[in-house]
Amino acid sequence: MTVATEKKTDSFLLRLRPKDTPTGVSVGTFNTLTDLTGLTKTELTHLALREYADRNIRRYEDDDGPLTTAQLKQIREISKVKQIDDDEFDELLF
Repeated sequence: MTVATEKKTDSFLLRLRPKDTPTGVSVGTFNTLTDLTGLTKTELTHLALREYADRNIRRYEDDDGPLTTAQLKQIREISKVKQIDDDEFDELLF
């Protein structure tokens, strides 16, 4: 009796573009990058994805929202900026 097993894979096929585009690279560009960096194609792909993830995925939790009146008061009390008149600022931060 033969049992069919499902093969789970986290790999994918990367099809390079015939020419460079805003969302893809050509074989020539990909090979140039591997030559310049000394990275393998897999390493270069991981590096590109890591850099893209770092730019686009937040690494912090949402904060608790706007500061409370008490928090703003405390900041103003301990701030050295309190010695500067408000009319000297173009725009207040808080």
